[in-house]
Amino acid sequence: MVSPHSPQMKALHIRILAIALALPLAVVAANPDFNGRWRLDAAHSAALDGWTAMDLSIEVIGAKVAIGHDMRWRSSRVTETNVVNTNKPVEIPNYFRIDQRHMAVYAPKKSVTPVTAEWLDEDRALRVEAIVPVEVSQGDAVIRIYSEYRLAEGGETVTLIELHSTRNRPLIYVFRKLSSDDTSRP
Repeated sequence: MVSPHSPQMKALHIRILAIALALPLAVVAANPDFNGRWRLDAAHSAALDGWTAMDLSIEVIGAKVAIGHDMRWRSSRVTETNVVNTNKPVEIPNYFRIDQRHMAVYAPKKSVTPVTAEWLDEDRALRVEAIVPVEVSQGDAVIRIYSEYRLAEGGETVTLIELHSTRNRPLIYVFRKLSSDDTSRP
């Protein structure tokens, strides 16, 4: 039997203590003001795509962040969600890009998109980086997309800044928070 004061037991106690101290840091929830539905403020946005109405929904559950899109352009409606993880890289099949329907550039069948995410600026910004495989007329290619979701002071506005490896001009979307009882759709 191992003595509770033996070097092996002391080492075990130190490991348990280290894990116990590190665990809360790994599961700290991000700023709760991100949670909710957000409506596109087209007048303050500078996006290049043709969506005329869009809601963004963000749900933070531990290290996972579900980013939903509910979008409309004339009679077209699209609802898609990407779930990222701020603790580890993920691979997302059918990764959704806001501009894909207007660019008519889609992912090859059975492809997955490697995605990383992390909280920045004391949990006031979420960085998401995706390496998206696409089919173009010249064959298969990849688009690197850097997205930053920035929460404004007061928690009433989220600004999404997207940089694409295929263009020099960023896409900028400004969203205003909807009240929790607002059930309207874009």
